[in-house]
Amino acid sequence: MFKVKIPATTANLGPGFDTFGMSLGLYNLIEVEKKEDGVEIELVGYGVEELTTDKSNLVYQSMLRLFETVNYLPSGLKIKLINRIPLARGLGSSAAAIAGGLLVANKLSGEQLTREELLNLATEIEGHPDNVAPALLGGIVVSNC
Repeated sequence: MFKVKIPATTANLGPGFDTFGMSLGLYNLIEVEKKEDGVEIELVGYGVEELTTDKSNLVYQSMLRLFETVNYLPSGLKIKLINRIPLARGLGSSAAAIAGGLLVANKLSGEQLTREELLNLATEIEGHPDNVAPALLGGIVVSNC
């Protein structure tokens, strides 16, 4: 089983629109294990009513993006999402989903991508680095768009 812990984030700090971001002390957890076939997604916590638990789930879609990049696809996955970051509150819940999906997929595929490559992929998915950079790297981050 592979587990990752991803922080909430806040962005657009001061004059740093779409470039300044900071991780916070609130975390989502993702647990993934391989299984024989199919995809099973279990969701606990925030978003149980709003988020999908099928292949359209953002965590799973982010995982697939990495798998396609490194040419790896497991036959089946069991994914447990423990969401402690509230949705739609400016705390980077989608950035945490993207970063977490990429991190756990990278672990599953043998850590083929570097942190820089993960950040570039996360930025492509999200559209800008202000929340995904601190979700992946921690601390206060200034990104070059």
